Amino acid sequence: MRYFFFSLLVAVLISPCWGVTAKQYYQAALREKDLNKQIDLYTKAINQAPQYISALHRRGDAYREQGKIKKAIADYNKIIELSPKDPFKYYALGLAYLDIKDYISAKKNFDIAIKLKTDYSGFYYNRAICLIELGQIKNALSDLNKIKDKSLKNKALFLQGRANYKLYNYDIAGDIFNELLQKDPDNDEVILYLARIQINNEMYDEAISLLSQVINKNPKNETALMLRAAALKEISLFEQAIEDYTALIALNPQAIYYNRRGLIFEEFEDWQSAQKDYTSSLELNPSWAISYNNRGYVNMKMGHYDEAKQDFELALKYAPGLAPAAINYAGYFWTVKRDKKNMYKYLDKALKANFKDTTALYDDSKKGWLFKKINNTLDFRTFIESR
Repeated sequence: MRYFFFSLLVAVLISPCWGVTAKQYYQAALREKDLNKQIDLYTKAINQAPQYISALHRRGDAYREQGKIKKAIADYNKIIELSPKDPFKYYALGLAYLDIKDYISAKKNFDIAIKLKTDYSGFYYNRAICLIELGQIKNALSDLNKIKDKSLKNKALFLQGRANYKLYNYDIAGDIFNELLQKDPDNDEVILYLARIQINNEMYDEAISLLSQVINKNPKNETALMLRAAALKEISLFEQAIEDYTALIALNPQAIYYNRRGLIFEEFEDWQSAQKDYTSSLELNPSWAISYNNRGYVNMKMGHYDEAKQDFELALKYAPGLAPAAINYAGYFWTVKRDKKNMYKYLDKALKANFKDTTALYDDSKKGWLFKKINNTLDFRTFIESR
């Protein structure tokens, strides 16, 4: 009897009826919690039955969960070939593209899903995300108004807040975010948007208070630290702003954080610290014109004229239309060389690059110190006013 049972089992396992075995692998995968083992079982099912749509779909989902988006996309494309009229297959592919922020491809698939099924809220919600990121804000709001699923209500409301924020409708956005905050007082994303609105409305104390709530809960919240540092700078709380940028650098050293801290050191006329930060910024981003310009300006202040010249040339190499660099380079030619020809050449470049703050050229506390004596001449004023 035992021999007979064993023979029967072998016969089943080697049976040409592959669909049955594929189904067994598939069902085993559904019970499996380990993603790698799931994928292995789905793969065995697919090897047995290459057109097994459910197994391909589930394997794609597992790949997405692992962050292996290219593999997920390959599986979803395969199931679309096999089932081109199923809107949820395009939806799955759209979500995979959304994972890698390919908003154009994601939207394309959500468009198809909506054409095939016009009443599913998830399609509109995720297409609205794409539309916001692509700058098609009014279309995004139109999609959000079509969402009927109550489970998506708060998520859709948050997107409406984001959309109105991007349209500069700060009053509407503020009302939406305050409504959401009443429902969920600990929602940091909502608090961050409210803080952004306060900053844009130049209500810096209120913004700092909101941002401090987030930072007190999570001192490593990079966005909150970055926004608070900017707000602190605006109300001249420079030492506190430096502390926030220092925390940001410790958390995630980026060229922009060194550059911004360098600008605050300039407020103290701590040229050496500013120069050091701009150098650190350029070590992280060797082609960033703004940091070359800023370091060049500091080198001028420190009397390091050769280094300043080199920095201004590099700034204009990487960004030929960077007006502040052209202004500073013009100042170099006057302050260091008394070279009126090149001074006017680069002033002309700056003005053609839409440099607007011409009053700064006459103010010694701003750019005026670079053009001392000549900026009092009729020749200089006529040149500036004629451009």
